[in-house]
Formats: sequence, C-alpha cells, structure tokens
Amino acid sequence: MSNKKRKGRGKQSTPKIPREEYVYGTTADVVSSLTFTFDPVTGTMSIPEVDPSTITRKLTHKRENKDDKVIYSAPSDDFSLSLGYIDELKKRFDYLIAVDTNTRKKPDVQDGYSISASCIYCIIEQLQAHTDQIPYQYLASYIILDTDMQAKHESLGWHLAIKHHIDTPFLRTQRIGVVVDSELGKHLEINTRMTPYHADFHLPANVSLIYASSDKTDTLANGMIKLCDAGAARLLDEVERRGLDELIQTGPPSEGTAKWFFNSGGRSAPSV
Repeated sequence: MSNKKRKGRGKQSTPKIPREEYVYGTTADVVSSLTFTFDPVTGTMSIPEVDPSTITRKLTHKRENKDDKVIYSAPSDDFSLSLGYIDELKKRFDYLIAVDTNTRKKPDVQDGYSISASCIYCIIEQLQAHTDQIPYQYLASYIILDTDMQAKHESLGWHLAIKHHIDTPFLRTQRIGVVVDSELGKHLEINTRMTPYHADFHLPANVSLIYASSDKTDTLANGMIKLCDAGAARLLDEVERRGLDELIQTGPPSEGTAKWFFNSGGRSAPSV
C-alpha cells in the first residue's frame, strides 16, 4: 500500500444492525441519589456526584446470546451526547494515533520465536484544523520476536508507539488520543493512571486510550484501527516469506524475552 492519505468517514449509511449509543460514569463514593443538571446555553448535562474521569461514551450493537458488541468507547466530558464523534474528539484531543498488534494464531514459531507485528497510523495535523473529513496516514511499524510462546504483545505495541512517536517536546504539550482495539475492560483504570498500561509504565498525563473495533467502520477511530490491523497482517506475511535470519543477526532493543525491530516502511504501509 502506498502512503496515500485516508480520510475519516463523513455521512454514513445506516448499518444493518441497529446501534445503541450511551454515556456512563461511576461515583467516587456510595451515594443515595443523583443530581442531573442541564445547561441550556451549552446543551451539556452533568451529574455532580459522578467522578468526571470515569465518564465514557460507547457505541454498541446487540448480539444473539452474547454481550453487546462494543464498537467504540472513549472518554467523554458530559452525559448529553450533544456532540457527534468527530466534534467530541476535537474537544478532547489535539492529535490521534492508532496502533494494532497482530500475532499469528497458527503455529507461527520460526527459529524458536513467536512473531508479532505492530502497525501505526496517525493524524499529522491538529484535529481542530479540519472542518470536513480528517485525513490519516501510515506512520511506522514494528516486528516483535519473543521466545515466550504465550506472551501477548498488544500493550508492548502501545508502548512502542507512545515511547517512540509521542514522547517529543511538542507532543508532550498536546492532548493525544491513542486508538487501540484490546483490553477495553482495563481502559478506565489505565486512563485514570490507577494501573500501568504496560509493564510498570503509566500513561503520560496528556495521553488517553480510545477503544475502537477493527472489524467495524462506524467512526474515524474504527477506520484508523482497521488499517493498522491490515498493515500488521501484511507485515507478518512478509516476515514469514523472508524468514528471520536477517533479523536474528541484528541486535535490536529488547524487554524481557521480547525484542523488536523498527520498520519505517519508507513512509509507506507494509506490503508484500
């Protein structure tokens, strides 16, 4: 795939399965009542008893004999749903980066290593600079080799994106949303810095996780993570085709049993 810019979806067709959209939050302490307040000027709705850091917006659909499918989940400021997804992202974040890590389900052990690949897409201009569709493009990818065949590398992929592509003097002053498609049940504790997002690392103060399913295209975040998923799959195909000899001979950075290799792709998404 070339480095052609992709654009966030504008007007969308009605999905075959009806969507449900809601906002939820939790109180810091046990309470006996809740107070709903509405600001007629801004159109916002708030509940003072709810901890603001727990307010989350979700988009879901029903599934037969299963829990609802979560399509999108992101921090929110209030309970009104007065803003669309794009406008709310613009209100909360200056930039978005999406990262997805794939590991083969089949026996994917080559030369004693399991193989994973992380692919990263980003929005290179401030969200607020766009009035219509928002373009995003490929940024970088990583190949991860691990002698621990049971290891999971999703959070390592997040860490590589945050450490190597967000931790810059300028971006430390900006509000960054990191779009991922895993560990949704831990996002609240990760975003409130109650728990690390990877190993002993807590999110920087200016960074929050956004969940988006890679098999849906409802929102801008879903479109970004879908391309990350596809790019990681193609990179795994390429690694399996070429073999690991060239990689193993180098001395890459490592963490525990895992080591990783940066793949810029010449500013183009990985392809076969």
